[in-house]
Amino acid sequence: MDIRDLQLVIGIAETGSLSAAARKLNLTQPALSASLRRLEEELGVKLVHRHSRGSELTEEGQYVLERAYGICNDVTDIRSVVQNLADEPTGLVRIGLPTTVAGKLIPEFLPLLRARYPKIKLHIVEAMSGVLAELLQLGRLDIAILFDIQPMAGLRSEPILRERHHLLVPPGHELARKDVVRLEEMARLGLLLPSQGNSIRRYIDQTCVAEGLSLNILGDIDSLNGLINLVESGYPTILPLYLLTDRIREKRIVAIPITRPQLEWTVHLASRHDATRPRANLTASRLLIDVATQLVKSGKWPGQLVGAS
Repeated sequence: MDIRDLQLVIGIAETGSLSAAARKLNLTQPALSASLRRLEEELGVKLVHRHSRGSELTEEGQYVLERAYGICNDVTDIRSVVQNLADEPTGLVRIGLPTTVAGKLIPEFLPLLRARYPKIKLHIVEAMSGVLAELLQLGRLDIAILFDIQPMAGLRSEPILRERHHLLVPPGHELARKDVVRLEEMARLGLLLPSQGNSIRRYIDQTCVAEGLSLNILGDIDSLNGLINLVESGYPTILPLYLLTDRIREKRIVAIPITRPQLEWTVHLASRHDATRPRANLTASRLLIDVATQLVKSGKWPGQLVGAS
């Protein structure tokens, strides 16, 4: 059985007669009849019932028809996607970036994309990782950077790097001179953290539950810039370091690695299986991963590449 056999069944069903199906498929009627007979012999069932008004599919033929439509549509989709991949990447790509990443990644990524692929147009959405995952599943984003994601229907993901969370304090804080701080030591601090809808907060809360610990949360702050500014004012928090390297170098903030347990998550690039602009989406995805990889290698994005020793 091949695709032409399935097209034959579709042609008979849509025209209602062997002669009309033969004309539609550019075959002679004897050739179509011979192909039909060979297919019926291969399957061991009768697919078509002939009568005075033409031809109609049997119950077995109806089953083959239903499957034939799906397979032929898939073949058409494959041809369309492959032809699209051969073209220069063109069109709108909607990218979701978490707030802890967007501010520094966009200036690195956008100029490269514009220089190499001028026909790709970007729409970048900055939001919490959980919101981005929902938008991706709803089809409102094509690709997104997400953290420690679980398998989701219709999405594929590729791990890029692992990054650690640190305790952030002002230089004069009592813990500022420590090389590391245990999670249990932080239980007596008054912390400001993002709210429970934020992926960082969920990760911290889950870790604390697993360790049997409870942190003293003074308030929920969903403004990243506000949270960082409050650290400089004396309020500790817990965050990854990508957006904070300048302030740490300038000694406006002290970052202390957390241990027992170490707080670390994996940064992924997630994308939709049913991308409508596969060439543009694939190109933007690969460039985004390349940029992130170079940022880690250069030390601008504190972390470790997945697969690196």
